[in-house]
Amino acid sequence: MRRLALALAAWLAATVAAGETFKTLTMSRPAEGLASVTVKAGLGDIEVDGDATNEVVVRVEVKAKEGFLFGDRQARRDAEAAQIEARVSGGELTLSLGPEEHGDRHWSERWTIRVPPGFSVSAKLGVGDVTVFDLTGDVRAELGVGDVRVEGTYQSFSDIRAECGVGDATLRTPSGRENGEGFIGHALTSHGPGKSSIRVHAGVGDVKIHLR
Repeated sequence: MRRLALALAAWLAATVAAGETFKTLTMSRPAEGLASVTVKAGLGDIEVDGDATNEVVVRVEVKAKEGFLFGDRQARRDAEAAQIEARVSGGELTLSLGPEEHGDRHWSERWTIRVPPGFSVSAKLGVGDVTVFDLTGDVRAELGVGDVRVEGTYQSFSDIRAECGVGDATLRTPSGRENGEGFIGHALTSHGPGKSSIRVHAGVGDVKIHLR
């Protein structure tokens, strides 16, 4: 059962990655007045990088789904209408692609976001992969199917939690490697010397956290 579920996750991730790019969207705005970013997507990939900058820089590739039965013309029409929707409330910038669809979208999304390292980040994704590099603020990730990878400095984090419904959870720190406990699903809890926290959940897929 676990192997079948992981094979399904790998197949879905492969279909997402292989699509033709229909459209590329970009956005940047000053980081002043902001402390966190939340990204919401259905199908695709999300990558967030902590960069030494005073801006939030966003790039989204709107890509074709591979392995699904639909017309290319319809997919292109849907993709042409896509726009980045950005909302700010209480220091939090929330990002998604609009317009809102009531049915199944014919395209996937590849988000690449650069933020100041001290920002907190939350990523919410249905199917695909979430990757977070070099942040010192809180990290949150909720993923239905796919893998989550988090890399950063061990000194930045205190409460570290990861869980998978089906898959493996691993943590590497200067103290060594920790593996999640469980049979099909795995969960791990650890504590570091810092102040920020990491909380990650994947329904089907692996969670890998590497803190240097």
